[in-house]
Amino acid sequence: MTEQLQLTAQSTAKREIKLAFCALFIVLFLVAFIPILVKVSEYEISPNATVFHPRWIGAVVLTFWNLPSILKQGRSENYLTGKRFPNLHNLLLLLLILGIFSTLHTLLYVWSLTQTSIANSEVLHSLNPIFTTLVAWVFLGQKFDRLFLTGIGISIVGSISIVANDFSITIDKLQGDGLALVSTVLLAGCLLIMEKLQTQLSPTAITTCNYLLGTFFLLPFLFVAGDDLFPHSWGVWLIVTAIGTVGIIQQILVTYSLKWLSSALVATVLLLHPAITAILAWVIFSETLTWLNLLGFTVILLGAYLTTSSKGGVKTT
Repeated sequence: MTEQLQLTAQSTAKREIKLAFCALFIVLFLVAFIPILVKVSEYEISPNATVFHPRWIGAVVLTFWNLPSILKQGRSENYLTGKRFPNLHNLLLLLLILGIFSTLHTLLYVWSLTQTSIANSEVLHSLNPIFTTLVAWVFLGQKFDRLFLTGIGISIVGSISIVANDFSITIDKLQGDGLALVSTVLLAGCLLIMEKLQTQLSPTAITTCNYLLGTFFLLPFLFVAGDDLFPHSWGVWLIVTAIGTVGIIQQILVTYSLKWLSSALVATVLLLHPAITAILAWVIFSETLTWLNLLGFTVILLGAYLTTSSKGGVKTT
């Protein structure tokens, strides 16, 4: 009987791990469209407004989506007495930090694209698994074997090779490169915090809190900058709504995947983003897909496979 239960648990875990990987690949496909949408929206509104509108639209959608559940839980005695979350203060602190990190990461990423090339930004964001692994090891005590670290290294090389031809270091791009690097560090922090939060909250609840906090955090930036806040056409309103919708789905799926995959592995798989973008550009815009792109795509897949095969990537429980 015990062996049968263990086999059932293992079978369930394997199924959930496969679903987690499927969730990440859906994220890769969706995120590939965001740079294009952002570029188009910035013809009418500022980078700050481009970040703000998807946040508040997403916050409204998520609030109404979760309202029935919130009202139901609010009538629960356990919810009111705080028994459901024994470490409520730590939980609120993590949500607050996630909101700050997530907002700053998005702002710095958008700002960096106005001061440096997309290629430079992508190369610097390819370093995300390094920061994620380092913080997880130093502050969270997570352990990674040689196979896992080798896989991360190979994936980073593959990701950089995709945009290596367009990468350049010049004085006029240094500020934008610095913003992209800080954005990368903040993204690593977001993944680690979401990995911690998913043990206490659902992916939808985490995403809702993040979008609500992000909306409030962005307001001071808008007032100080005095930007042109509202789009002038319905087309751009549809674009920022699409960005917000994609962002909601992206964060929910990433948070779900963190239940079964380590944040370092998730960061490594997300390195496939430039490759997916290149393939979509080839399909949709007939852009040239070079052998270097295909080689980089293959190398990243090899690195992701190695990290998955190690003990540090996949959670069995």
